Amino acid sequence: MTEIADPKTLQPEQPPPRRFSRCCVVTSATFLLVILLVAIVLILFFILFKPKDPTTTLLSANVSGVSPRVSFPAVRIQLNLSLDLLVLVHNPNRASFSHRPGKSLVLYRGKQVGQADVSPGRIRARGSERIPCRVTIEAEKFVSELGQLIGDVLSGEVGFDTTTRIPGKVTILGLFKRHAVGNAECHVVVGFPDLSIKRQECQYHTKV
Repeated sequence: MTEIADPKTLQPEQPPPRRFSRCCVVTSATFLLVILLVAIVLILFFILFKPKDPTTTLLSANVSGVSPRVSFPAVRIQLNLSLDLLVLVHNPNRASFSHRPGKSLVLYRGKQVGQADVSPGRIRARGSERIPCRVTIEAEKFVSELGQLIGDVLSGEVGFDTTTRIPGKVTILGLFKRHAVGNAECHVVVGFPDLSIKRQECQYHTKV
């Protein structure tokens, strides 16, 4: 007995609707366009808002107090000095820079002889702030270097090294935070007995 095939099974398969294919193409193109736009936005974001180094500059240094006196025959030295520093912190970023309490140190021949706190604050985008700082020189810190200090005073010049460290962070669009630390290292030569600043040489570093 011969089976009669169903006419429906003999018909060729119909290709999928073109509307579905066009929909896939449009969806894929839209997805790629979105990815491209996001990439462009991110590139522009990092170009325009990439955190830059805040710069720390020592504008001036002044000495106040009484000129050291050396007494003989029992060798003693009386010291009552303060070093007034004026530090300029510049924020080149398009976002604000908030700095935490910092430190200013004064060293004599590598030994710390004074320190002072730097007040915290906030510097607007592309703005600058002048930060005064007074460091009192501690006479008792010179005990181990007394002979060299007396020699320097008698020669008319005493060299001090100052280090100012200001840590903080840059906040971008209120969401992204990047830590940064500005440092200023200077060698200041003080003249005696007039307590004038003879020379001042500085190096500036920033760690981001």
